[in-house]
Amino acid sequence: MDKQASVSVLALKWKNTSVYCESFQPMTLAGSVMQEYPLHSPLLLVVVPVALVSSLTSMFRVLLKPLGQVTFVSQMLAGIVLGPSFFGNSNYLNEKLFSRKAVMVLNVFEAVGLIFTVFLLSVRVDVSVIKKSGRLAIIIGLGTFIFPFVITVGAAHIVRVVMNLDTDLYNTLPLIASIESSTSFHSILSLLTDLKLLNSEMGRLAISSSLISCLSSWFLLAVGAHLRDGSQTGVKHGWLFMNLCIAVTVIITVFAFRPIMFWMMKQTPEGKPLKESHVLTINIMVLGIALFGEVTGQHCFLGPAILGMVTPLNSPFGPYLAEKIELFVWAVFMPCYIVNVGRLINLYSTQYNSFLAVECIILISSTVKTIAIMIPSLYYKMPFADALSLSLLLNCRGIFDVQFYTRGYRLQMVNEESFGILVTHATLGSAIIAPIVRAIYDSSRRYVAYRRRTIQHIGRHSELRILACIHQPEHVTTIINILEASNSPQCPLAVYVMNLEDLARHTLPLVQTHRLDRLPSSKSTKADQMINAFRHYQQKGRGRIYVQCFTAIAPYTTMHDEICLMAFEKSTSLVIVPFQATSGPFTNTVIKNVLKVAPCSVGVLFDRGIFMDPRSILSRQLIINVCMVFIGGPDDREALAYGVRMVENQNIMLTIIRLSAMKHIATDLTEEDNDFNMLNAVRANTIHCKNVAYMEKYVTEGHETAKLLNVIGNEFDLILVGRRHHSDAPVLVGLSEWSEIEELGVIGDLLVSPDFKGPSSILVIQQQASFVEEMIGCGSPKHNSKLNEINIGLV
Repeated sequence: MDKQASVSVLALKWKNTSVYCESFQPMTLAGSVMQEYPLHSPLLLVVVPVALVSSLTSMFRVLLKPLGQVTFVSQMLAGIVLGPSFFGNSNYLNEKLFSRKAVMVLNVFEAVGLIFTVFLLSVRVDVSVIKKSGRLAIIIGLGTFIFPFVITVGAAHIVRVVMNLDTDLYNTLPLIASIESSTSFHSILSLLTDLKLLNSEMGRLAISSSLISCLSSWFLLAVGAHLRDGSQTGVKHGWLFMNLCIAVTVIITVFAFRPIMFWMMKQTPEGKPLKESHVLTINIMVLGIALFGEVTGQHCFLGPAILGMVTPLNSPFGPYLAEKIELFVWAVFMPCYIVNVGRLINLYSTQYNSFLAVECIILISSTVKTIAIMIPSLYYKMPFADALSLSLLLNCRGIFDVQFYTRGYRLQMVNEESFGILVTHATLGSAIIAPIVRAIYDSSRRYVAYRRRTIQHIGRHSELRILACIHQPEHVTTIINILEASNSPQCPLAVYVMNLEDLARHTLPLVQTHRLDRLPSSKSTKADQMINAFRHYQQKGRGRIYVQCFTAIAPYTTMHDEICLMAFEKSTSLVIVPFQATSGPFTNTVIKNVLKVAPCSVGVLFDRGIFMDPRSILSRQLIINVCMVFIGGPDDREALAYGVRMVENQNIMLTIIRLSAMKHIATDLTEEDNDFNMLNAVRANTIHCKNVAYMEKYVTEGHETAKLLNVIGNEFDLILVGRRHHSDAPVLVGLSEWSEIEELGVIGDLLVSPDFKGPSSILVIQQQASFVEEMIGCGSPKHNSKLNEINIGLV
């Protein structure tokens, strides 16, 4: 063996298979760098491509982000750039980066990555979605596979007769047609996540339809491939042996691995992650079942796919497995797959006839699929823009479609030219479709309110409907106590409680309705604790209080859709969202989005005092001192209306403090008039009420306002403030420059800051943003005249 060569290769030919024997080399990074040929090291043959792909993907993602592109486009562009079409055309890179040894190492990492990817994606496939799917989803799901499959395969036979195609493309064109007729559920799921449409009405329909279409195409293609493999095997009764091995695989996963996973769940406390030993055991299960499939003649993906489908969807498996496994898979293993895909794409070798034939099949399939989506969607009264967006989404391709193309290429069922055309078209198609969908579809349109849904504008004795959000277990006590303080004996109260849970990346969103009369499970969960607490609260109401509980599982980026849609459907006047002192995605994303598009008023509650006590505040016959700081504007009027509603409870003492400037010059006469009318109405109707006090304080600028609030902070249990005020208000001059938390407004930010010494809880209220800002306008003298009608009957 030549010492200067780091690898000695021996090729043995047997049934068209090449076997390469490699000399053993220790995989140490220091030793690799010190070698004469560093790139011959197996470790660097992986590290270098992974680093290049990750760097290029990040670069493309930054460059394409302003254009609204999805992750898949950046990944494919990185692979193509490293392929023979661009940098891979260099002889040096082609010899070193894509040498036989490099390709072998990349293939191993790619196979392991795809095994775990198939497992993780199968964990997220909830077949029960089909049962919940409506008629439209079933029609679209079946139609988007059956009609394109029949028409496109027929068109493929016509095209290959009419056009002068080479033998390879002539034989593979029908297979290309069948692949293009399918829809990848996982690609649609990834796309909806990137577009932040996972919780939208169209997103739910796309998920259900793509899952039905995907399962239909998988079944047909799997049966065809299975029959082909069975007919080609040279072993007698080979087909029967393969089916027997599949049955054994199912038995092992269902009756051995699945019970082990349930045992792991019982050993894991509520809210705690899986033990490291449990995660290691699951990894061994995945690799073991994949190895069993390879040894018995199955595909290595079959076992992990079945294992993923029988894996429990409940916590801690779904979120924690994704957190522990998925990041490493996508950061290390999948870049190897992207490199392997990119090295097979040579745009310069594409012939005109081949390009025309394959593009013709793709366009026919896309057109038929679009028609199969648009017709039933419009028949079921879906808006044209939504139907068009749905058809574009289901025509989009992703990384998992590319895996089908790669599988066909390696089985020599798709030639190199066709493979490059398919991958390039998938990349360009996604690059075009994603920005179009972003432009024409707005998920917030479905819960835009066309009438006032505020506390200020409901009747005095009308039912008050509140949507209370719970993100942490300790929020249950806070919400119940604030509801008790808001509950008036003279009018009914309807409470809709939404337990909010974050969802692992790429999983399906879920809204679950809970029955208050159900028996708690043996293992108490966060939802069970919430249900028990609100069951007792409803029973104490003696028929005056109605409570309904829900659990919304969604990613933080789209969680506001579930909150706003629930508020719209239940016609609530107020949404109460707990504010967390520590900055995080719930505060920075969810609350901000709710304030932006909520169809009713929103209250952001920061509790630091009496409302945290697990004992009911009214059961202790406590007097709750509430302060309403009034500066002016629609949000302050809404906060005042809420305070007046609370004071009908005899245990509430309300103090209204109006802050006025010493030298005040009115800039908006309409707003001034609205504030004056409401304050006068409140004072006139509560003049004989001992529970209400009114005082007016004069200040010159913002620092005096801050000093005054610090003085009164120790005197009250709850302070009500409005969120939005005119930036040029004299009483706020200088405070806005120090404001850090936009979601709380200037006054709210001041009251929750560590500099505020009082123990008071803070409720920051914003009046119906979608109506005030979008339909009328906020703070504009031209439009504020429409707010002139004040519901005096409130007080």
